[in-house]
Amino acid sequence: MKNTLIKNDRFVAHFDMLGMKYLTKQNPDLAWKKLSALSNAKAKRLTLEIQRLDTKESIKNQISTFTFSDTIIAFSKGSTENDVLSMLILMTELFTYSLHLSIPLRGGIAHGRFCYDYDLNLFSGPALVDAYSLGESAQWLGIVLDNNTAEAVSSLQNGKPFGSKTIVLPWDVPCKDCKIRRMVVNWPASHRNTYTGPIPITAEDFYAPFESLYGPYSSLMPNDAAKYLNTVDFFNACLRNI
Repeated sequence: MKNTLIKNDRFVAHFDMLGMKYLTKQNPDLAWKKLSALSNAKAKRLTLEIQRLDTKESIKNQISTFTFSDTIIAFSKGSTENDVLSMLILMTELFTYSLHLSIPLRGGIAHGRFCYDYDLNLFSGPALVDAYSLGESAQWLGIVLDNNTAEAVSSLQNGKPFGSKTIVLPWDVPCKDCKIRRMVVNWPASHRNTYTGPIPITAEDFYAPFESLYGPYSSLMPNDAAKYLNTVDFFNACLRNI
């Protein structure tokens, strides 16, 4: 068999949908519908062309993906500025567009060694483990960065490739038993124009689009309700500072 193993340091993202196990058991047809919508969202958003505002350079095809059920793995070609820029912008586009489609995602982005073999559908490496851990431990809808990715983005922001927007910021990310200070994507600010509702928004109002998936907010388990409350706390704090 031809050896197609590719290994390198690169930026890696791991995203998945909240509540898919519950939805699949309760309403498998709706679960399939949402998975199809997520696949279409990935195709639309992760193939976008980006233009750097500092250099006017156009960037495309820097990110590759693999999908299994509700899990999306994305990885860059390498470790350049254009790689981290593409990863950050495109995964944020996927996250916010999925919210528009009433698909709640959470994810992590990490940098480091990552190996893959598309012929065998094999993917491995410390960066993938780190991205998975960052996303899965966070009790909210959001995107958490590891230190290496945060440093790469921080150095980029000085050149203003994103314009005047602060695209990442420090936040006490809620985990199961504690809060951990991390750099996170400031998706409420970067997509401010897509939201026209009141500020602050309540957890019940934010959750309303997901009621058809998981039932009324009042019937959620405390741990599940907390994820939406934690998201709203972040959302309101970010928009108050604009």
